[in-house]
Amino acid sequence: MSTSKALEIWTAQTLCDVGILLSVISFLLHIGRPYFERILARFTLRVAADLWWLLYIALRDGSVFVAFLFGFLNLNLDLMADIKVGLPFVPLGTVALAAALLLKVFRNAEDINRSFRLSTYMVAVGAFLNVIGYVLVMEAPGEEYAAAKSAIWQTLHSWRSNENPQLATITFYVTFSMLLGLAAVAVSKAMRLYGKVAGEEGKHVQS
Repeated sequence: MSTSKALEIWTAQTLCDVGILLSVISFLLHIGRPYFERILARFTLRVAADLWWLLYIALRDGSVFVAFLFGFLNLNLDLMADIKVGLPFVPLGTVALAAALLLKVFRNAEDINRSFRLSTYMVAVGAFLNVIGYVLVMEAPGEEYAAAKSAIWQTLHSWRSNENPQLATITFYVTFSMLLGLAAVAVSKAMRLYGKVAGEEGKHVQS
């Protein structure tokens, strides 16, 4: 294996692992909202309160976005053949994070009664799937553990993308189709909103 290929594999695997970690961080930030709101109430200066809330939003939603990007980066058959991705958990986790981002963009994600709960649920699903894929499949016990010889661990070990091209191919087709569906919904909603804004601007000009 050439040095450039080894570096490519190491980089892709690292980004995949970092994406999984970021999804967990984002989940913790979502469920930790009451803590940030309590701290927010203690600020006497409006500027400090705004900066605190802005930092929270940037970290919370930014970590979801970056986690999705890193997951999407590795959602292709070429890289999945080179690195170990926990199938089908991690790719499905990427889809869940994409759904959470879709909710945040096109709905009031700060509505604690509806949209925030739904987006938090989707982030929780994405983080859970990522953790399951990472702990039970990608980092399953190695040969030095006697438990690794059991049927359960052998089965989970075989779900690594670089050791199961058939499952990797099926997972790719399913998850990529789901992402295309979410992308179609996003484009449709964006065009609808654009048409609505354009219509309102036209009425305003005529008046």
